[in-house]
Amino acid sequence: MKMLAIILLGLSVSLSAGAAVWMWTDDGGEVHYSDYPEVEGAVLVDIESHPTDRAAIAEQRRKTVALERERQKGAQLRLDVDREERADKKDDRALAKANCEQAKAAYETYYNAPRLYKPTADGGREYLSSEETDALRAKAKASVDEWCN
Repeated sequence: MKMLAIILLGLSVSLSAGAAVWMWTDDGGEVHYSDYPEVEGAVLVDIESHPTDRAAIAEQRRKTVALERERQKGAQLRLDVDREERADKKDDRALAKANCEQAKAAYETYYNAPRLYKPTADGGREYLSSEETDALRAKAKASVDEWCN
């Protein structure tokens, strides 16, 4: 019986000792907190506490990790798409450069040739009129403008 009384007394002292927080303001206006009232006029502060919900914390952590993984997947996907777009643009630039060179070569040939012709079925030549030559040169110039600008 004596042992039971000692245990109960010890529990009541430990429960009440940890729960008390006192607050007061000194003459300089600074607020102080303590576990016992150090000055007259200290006010007992009621602090509400709740036990930690470990399951809720674990669930929140799981959700946070899942969201971070999804964010990382999205970031990687954006990087992959950007890389593909850069490769496509590089391919497009290479194609445009090749087409530009080809268009320039055709234009120079058409411009510098004394007379333009088209081959006939029997291997001969049919010379173009001045209007046809001008039209062909204009078409070649438009091709240069399209691919080189």
